[in-house]
Amino acid sequence: MEITKEDFLDYEGIRQSGVTNMFDVKTVVALSDDLTKEKCFDIMKNYSKYKNRFTKAETMEQSSWLLH
Repeated sequence: MEITKEDFLDYEGIRQSGVTNMFDVKTVVALSDDLTKEKCFDIMKNYSKYKNRFTKAETMEQSSWLLH
């Protein structure tokens, strides 16, 4: 299973909204666009890895835009 940037951002949007406890995976899945229980558990287990991967790319895109 591969976690995409869209999966991570979907999860992160729910987390930042504060509407549910992220350990309530059933509710997280219901609130999400495309997450499954397995994807949620994978993101929870590897949160730092995905945050670094997906936010680093976003920061680099923003930085390159500022240089133009």
